[in-house]
Amino acid sequence: MTLPIQPTLKIRQIVQGKNPREYFDPAEMAELEESIRALGVIEPIVVRPIPGSDLYEIIAGERRWRAAKNVFGDDYDMPITFKAVGDADAEAMAVSENYHRASMSAAEEARAAQRQLHRNHGDREETARAMGWSPDVLDRRLALLTCTPEVLKALTERRIQIGHAELLAGIAPDKQDSVLAGIVTHKVTVAVLKAQLGKFARKLADAIFDTAPCVSCPHNSARQAGLFVESLGEGYCQHPSHFEELTQQAVQARADALRDEYPVIRIVKASDGFAPLPVGADGDLGVGESQYAACQGCQSFGCAVSAMPGSYGQVTASLCFDAACNSQKVALWRKAQREALQEDTLAADAAMKPGTSRTAKPTRAKPAAKASNQTPQRVVSHRLSEWRKWTARALMKQPQRNQRVLIALARYGHAGDARVIEYGVAMNRIAGGWTSESGWGLASHLSRADQLAPEHLDPLVQAVAASAAFGVTERDLLALLNYLEVEEADYFKWDKEFLDLFTMSELESLAGEVGLKKAMGSRFKVVRAARKPEFIAALLGVNSFAYQGTVPAVMRYPRQSLGGAARPEGHRASLAQAEQEALEAEPA
Repeated sequence: MTLPIQPTLKIRQIVQGKNPREYFDPAEMAELEESIRALGVIEPIVVRPIPGSDLYEIIAGERRWRAAKNVFGDDYDMPITFKAVGDADAEAMAVSENYHRASMSAAEEARAAQRQLHRNHGDREETARAMGWSPDVLDRRLALLTCTPEVLKALTERRIQIGHAELLAGIAPDKQDSVLAGIVTHKVTVAVLKAQLGKFARKLADAIFDTAPCVSCPHNSARQAGLFVESLGEGYCQHPSHFEELTQQAVQARADALRDEYPVIRIVKASDGFAPLPVGADGDLGVGESQYAACQGCQSFGCAVSAMPGSYGQVTASLCFDAACNSQKVALWRKAQREALQEDTLAADAAMKPGTSRTAKPTRAKPAAKASNQTPQRVVSHRLSEWRKWTARALMKQPQRNQRVLIALARYGHAGDARVIEYGVAMNRIAGGWTSESGWGLASHLSRADQLAPEHLDPLVQAVAASAAFGVTERDLLALLNYLEVEEADYFKWDKEFLDLFTMSELESLAGEVGLKKAMGSRFKVVRAARKPEFIAALLGVNSFAYQGTVPAVMRYPRQSLGGAARPEGHRASLAQAEQEALEAEPA
């Protein structure tokens, strides 16, 4: 019987191919060399010819080739099997051969699978078939590529087990290498690592953000559980910092959605040591109904949005953010209740005396002081701007007082409070105005003024004082308002621009103060639940409410006396003195 001759090649004719195996364990190689020294190479290696040369490239069997070369040298006749295949098939054969020998690392297999998948244009079924794997094996190997290069290297070099790599694949890449160092240094077992990672994982059930994208996330423990033997199970995010980032974004979005509702929205973190200060009409910290209505329009009224584990996104409403003011209001309400109780007791005692009517009723507790709040700065700024406009218009309507204001400004040393821009607007409206150009001197302006029509002179002089309304200080502005006896109702208008200044809680307080809430009746509760634009439209459309003549307290200026000062101080005294001097100069 004639046996076929086993083809061989000199080792020098054989070169390394694109072996997916990257690591050759020294102990295993030493054992293989001892076996080859004793018995030779029993199983042929697989090679393919390299076009244009007399060399052959290894497809499978590099470990045997290396060992034989070390033992016998380059002249050894290496048993070979020829395969004329392309790059894709060559690598698939190499992976399959190594996989079934159970000596190639999972990291090496993962990289090889990735290259094969790329060659097959993403066809997973074709890739798995070419490599002799099941689709599940392919998915498990590809999932390992979420590990960092250091983790894959450690797996290849057998410094960690595949269970370690499977668990590390689920955590954030920027944390993997530091955890790996701890595993290697302290020889942490897979079971211990699993328990430690479980302490830092976040429950997806606690998330307040949309978790739909988490389904395909590599850090979702459910995905890990479906692929790997070692996982934390289902329902966990293994990327705490990303979970925290998404949570903070969701908390911020929830806070932003409340901007129209409250003046103050506080996002509370565990490190803040925040203690909420509830404010309400009743209870131990109650301030009474009328004061609570005013508190809702205060700049320190608001809510807190939790950014703390266990209560992410929870909103605590009706809070006061001015502890001193709140304490004062609570104390006033308690005092009022005590006084009312004393009055009730006295009334009851009086009712028991002979000759006293038995129909006497106990009194009800009333606030000890008028309800007040802290006006939001945005409303204060708007009010000041409106007061200046009202003052300017009043000065144009009152010629004699206008002259006296001008005299008082000059006497006060504040003639410079007249504003060029506002005066220019008035001049343009009265006489067409003129444009000041660079280099114009007083002579040029005198020439231009000399051309003005006589009928324009008086109103243009009045406009000088009117323009000063935009330059005086707030204190002096209040003096002007009082001197001119400006009636707010003559100027104030209810419109969207005004109501847009307020949050929803402030609007509710405002509506209660002026009677809009009462005028709307049961409809108020319905429109209060709507969005801000719809709420404002409803507040401006109440047929039974007298808008004209109704001025909210926030737009009224404080009434002051201008005279009586022994030592003139400031603009108020100057105004009073100027008026007195002017009156004395008038003929009897």
